[in-house]
Amino acid sequence: MQKSIILLFVITYYKLAIHGLENELPEVSNTQTPDVAKDNTKDLSYKSLQKKLKQFIDLDKDLTNLTLSQISSLIWWTQQALNSLQGYQLKVHYKTVMSTNCTMPLVPTNGGLVCAYFDSVYYCKPMCDQGYDFSFLRKSRLYETCGHQTGFTWTSQYPGGNRLAECIASDIAISGTSSAYFKNKKCQEVLSLGKEDKYIDEFIKELYENGITKNRKKDLNMFVCG
Repeated sequence: MQKSIILLFVITYYKLAIHGLENELPEVSNTQTPDVAKDNTKDLSYKSLQKKLKQFIDLDKDLTNLTLSQISSLIWWTQQALNSLQGYQLKVHYKTVMSTNCTMPLVPTNGGLVCAYFDSVYYCKPMCDQGYDFSFLRKSRLYETCGHQTGFTWTSQYPGGNRLAECIASDIAISGTSSAYFKNKKCQEVLSLGKEDKYIDEFIKELYENGITKNRKKDLNMFVCG
């Protein structure tokens, strides 16, 4: 019974997703940016995913009568859909960041990044999911930056590269400021609920309090999960 409820949820979710995105998402090609390609070895087209997932969307069908092969196939295609959509999302973020001459920072696994752009400088605040904490102390380091003064490279506690922070499993969260954690939620859950603006607005308020107020470009706001 529980498995049937889970399958029903998955199928309903993708039915809504396909219906809502059908006219909005362009077909994703196999051409990927270098950073995205590392995490997505196979990028399926949106039309291909749509066709396969629609084969399973029949809410009048008794899900308890699905064969093991059908369940396995549904799980596999659901995973492929998620990987492809996440790859598409990263491509959008990649293009956004590259338009500022900065490179796309690595998004912390088990966390995310909240970013805003002021006066030709990108500011990104790393955040950790509940149950995780930063590997380095960050209480006095709310955000990292990239801009002309940094040579368009990201400031970081890690030498070289684009890693801004790392979230590791921990029963207590003490390494960062209180606003650097998703309390009672995970980053992906925030996105699924459409609550990302709350965290972006909170970060912008924090930047204002630090005297960062000039020439903000709203279209460069970014909220991305690892």
